Amino acid sequence: MSLTVAPHGPLPKIPKDSGKLKLGALVFNGVDLLDVMGPMRIFGEESNTLDIEICFVANSLEPVMSSQQVTITPKYLVTDITQKYDLFFIPGGIGTRSYVNSEDLMGYVKTHVEQSTWTMTVCTGAGVLAKTGLVDGYNMTTNKQVFEWPMTQGPKVNWIKRARWVQDGKYVSSSGVSAGIDAALFILAELTSTENAEAVATHIEYTWHRVASEDPFADSYPFTRS
Repeated sequence: MSLTVAPHGPLPKIPKDSGKLKLGALVFNGVDLLDVMGPMRIFGEESNTLDIEICFVANSLEPVMSSQQVTITPKYLVTDITQKYDLFFIPGGIGTRSYVNSEDLMGYVKTHVEQSTWTMTVCTGAGVLAKTGLVDGYNMTTNKQVFEWPMTQGPKVNWIKRARWVQDGKYVSSSGVSAGIDAALFILAELTSTENAEAVATHIEYTWHRVASEDPFADSYPFTRS
C-alpha cells in the first residue's frame, strides 16, 4: 500500500517538568538481539541529553534467550499494568509468532500501549502492535523480508512497503533490524534535538538514515518491490 492515510499528528513532546523518561522494552524468547539493543544503545547513550530509565519487560523475571543466543534479564512483568511507560517498545524476532497467540499476554501489551505516551516497534514487533487493534487505520511499516506476516495481524492497518520507518501520531514503526536504530535516532531528535541525535550517531560511528521514505532494502524482496 502507499501512504494514502493522513497521519494522526506529530509525535508527542515531553513536558518540561516530567522528570526521568521511563522506557519499557518488551522481551521474550526468540527476540532479535539487534532489534532490542540497537535502539537501547541510542536511548541509553551516555553522551546524549535524554534522562531515561530502560526497563526490560517480560512474562516472567527469568532470563529470556534471543535468537542470537544472548540472554536478557527482565526487570518488570508485562502483567504488572501499574507500571506505566512513557515509551513502550516492541521488538521483533521469531518469538513474536507465538506471542500474538496468547490472548492474555496481548491484553497486557494492549494496556501498556494504551497507557504509553509513545510506542515504537522494530521489525515484526509491528505485528504484535497491529494485533492489539489500536493501530487500525494508522500508517505502519515492518521488515520487508517478512512483510506478509505482520499484515495478517493487522489487516486494517495501512502498511507502507517502502519506508525505513513510519511515524503516525504516537506510533513509530521501523523496518528490519538495524532500521530500529534510525527510528530511535528520529525519536531521540524529537524528544531532545536533532543536534543531540546527530551527536549520538557520530559518537557510535553510525550513518543515520534520516529520510524515512528512503528504503534501499525494499527492492530486495518481491513482495515490497512494487
